[in-house]
Amino acid sequence: MKLRLTLLVILICYAAFTQKTFAAYMPASDTTDISAYKKYISDNEQKHLQEFMDFVAIPDISSLPAHKADMQRCAEWLKNKLQSIGMANARVMSTEGHPVVYADWNNADGKPTVLIYGHYDVQPVQEAMWTSPPFQPRQDNGRIYGRGASDDKGSVIAAIWAIEAMLQKEGKLPVNVKVIFEGEEEIGSPHLEKFMAANKDLLKTDYAYSADALQKSDTQPEMGMSVRGAATMEFTLTTANRDLHSGIYGGKLLNAAQAMSQIVESLHTPDGKVAVKGFYDKVKPMTAEEKAMAAKAPYDEQKELQENGAMLFTGEKGYTSLERVWWRPTLDVTGMWSGYTAEEGFLNIVPASAHCRIMCRLVQNQQSDEIIALIKKHIAANTPKGATITYKDLGGFSNDAVKYSTNTNAFKYAYAVLTQLYGREPMLMGSGGSNAAMAIINKQLGIPAYSFGFLQEDENFHSHNEFMRVSDLEKGQYAFCMLLTYIGNK
Repeated sequence: MKLRLTLLVILICYAAFTQKTFAAYMPASDTTDISAYKKYISDNEQKHLQEFMDFVAIPDISSLPAHKADMQRCAEWLKNKLQSIGMANARVMSTEGHPVVYADWNNADGKPTVLIYGHYDVQPVQEAMWTSPPFQPRQDNGRIYGRGASDDKGSVIAAIWAIEAMLQKEGKLPVNVKVIFEGEEEIGSPHLEKFMAANKDLLKTDYAYSADALQKSDTQPEMGMSVRGAATMEFTLTTANRDLHSGIYGGKLLNAAQAMSQIVESLHTPDGKVAVKGFYDKVKPMTAEEKAMAAKAPYDEQKELQENGAMLFTGEKGYTSLERVWWRPTLDVTGMWSGYTAEEGFLNIVPASAHCRIMCRLVQNQQSDEIIALIKKHIAANTPKGATITYKDLGGFSNDAVKYSTNTNAFKYAYAVLTQLYGREPMLMGSGGSNAAMAIINKQLGIPAYSFGFLQEDENFHSHNEFMRVSDLEKGQYAFCMLLTYIGNK
């Protein structure tokens, strides 16, 4: 009897806890009416789709100097679009790299300010792998194909069209709005922090949302609750002043490729942990909430293996695959090269140099400069005698991790809107990826930028045949109209 009573008390307490937690995320009973905006969006769909294809056609690849003029052209395109819909102070603002596009609408007296972040730069292309030219967008079966269509031009233009619909139908916005679209996200946002630090007053806001984000599917919304940090480095190992004849010098002089392989092998223990001393010193244990979030997320390991043509999972022991990707730091060799490729011909040599690039995904409290310093110490301790090491400055891709709280109005408003739009609650997800802008906004403006974008995982961003669903462009417009209206009604 006593045991039954104890169990009953536990169940009642658990039910009360889950009900309280659930209620904290639930939208208010009021609904957000955007029917007038929906009609405008529908009436202008064909015009907007052509506009979107013009936007995607600009080959603004931020990592390639040859496209510097295209970067400027795309920034000007955005500025002109923002001006045309009635946004004020639309401008292209210089940085030490590619420009930032800014605009605002500050006529909602007494109402809060909402900042919308996105990026207009895109990844490079391997054009031979595309079924149609990546910068000649095409529409097919409800999809727009083209580089950048999904990441991130689709969500950027959806936010702009939503603002357009509201200004056209009402002549005003329910809140003050600022937009900032950067041109260097795909190269690690190396100049964004300096820009934001110099423009804190201009960018001051009450709420911030990132259009560079995902929804789980057509019918299932999601909100990202974390992004990992990143640290990237590249080094060269040298053993001689030139490549050497393998018959005369092989087995006699040190082979750079083999020496590099020894260093790479030393980076991990047999059980999958990073072997660099001090690598985990600042890593905090996972919380119960984080474990529960990973356990609740729909995830099929076997399906992932099959889809990627892989044979097995690896990594740090003692954690599930999602736990490792979301909440644990990693160190990966993302490139290693030495000697000659098949395209360069067949030469019997002892390579005189070898090169390696490393990418670490970091968690909260880990600092990229500290981690890189620890890796350099490890490399020095494991470099074979007769080899020297030099490092290359990659000029970016180092940023902090960010975790998001569910106990903020910014989170609750977005959660409420997505619940109403999709008819079901968003899944709360971690991310294995990195986004320097999210850490920079959090640091420089003192507020989190919650995910509010409309990409989907299968849209081939960063790959060939990238596309954006027309239905997601529509949902994105509805969502931004609802979000601004919902916040304005509070």
